[in-house]
Amino acid sequence: MPIVSKYSTAQIEKLVNQLLDVLHSEKATTELSLMCLGNAISHVVNSSVPPAQRQAVVSHFNQALVDAVNIKAG
Repeated sequence: MPIVSKYSTAQIEKLVNQLLDVLHSEKATTELSLMCLGNAISHVVNSSVPPAQRQAVVSHFNQALVDAVNIKAG
């Protein structure tokens, strides 16, 4: 069963495009882009998720990333 998001596709695409535009304008390499995005994710988790829930949130995020990469590569 597909997951239904409370966010619109347009909202998500707008933010993703803005993030990618910044990385592109800075001519960030793949490695630097991943480092920056990883730091941003860590910041969001550490500042917005209660400590008791962080492991579960990160595990779910990790699985979603693995699934997304496997879908795109397949």
